[in-house]
Amino acid sequence: MNKILTRILVFLAAIVFLTGIIFSILRSKSKTKDALQDSEKILLNQAEFKSFSSQKSKVFTKIGKLRAATKPGKNGKTKIVLITPYIEYSNDQTFYEELDRNLKKMREIILNYFSEQTAEELAKKNEEKINSELLEKLNSILILQKIQRLYFTDFLIL
Repeated sequence: MNKILTRILVFLAAIVFLTGIIFSILRSKSKTKDALQDSEKILLNQAEFKSFSSQKSKVFTKIGKLRAATKPGKNGKTKIVLITPYIEYSNDQTFYEELDRNLKKMREIILNYFSEQTAEELAKKNEEKINSELLEKLNSILILQKIQRLYFTDFLIL
């Protein structure tokens, strides 16, 4: 009789243990998925963010924060430009992979753009002009599609 009760208790304990493991696995997958989705969102003004949240476009955030030294100005001094660019692109997995493959080239293009100009030249240009010039350079290396928009969450000249 004791052996039967022991076996039943072991069996029930095993069921409870396995149920707990399955529950924790499912819960961690859900949290991981939510965390990945949150990391793709960026803090922009609400109008820009709404355009990103559509099914037709996504945001490429892997470029990260960049630091470039400008060309020396009239006084012979360089300035540091801190930028965090984000790219809006059509919702296409193969184009995302192309962006990911060209990440190093895109960083170089952006850094070279700012290092080829003085701080005074950059200050004279508005953000739209800088965006259009950079978009032209970035799109020149892409084959599958073109980048729709370029945004900066950080743009400081120090």
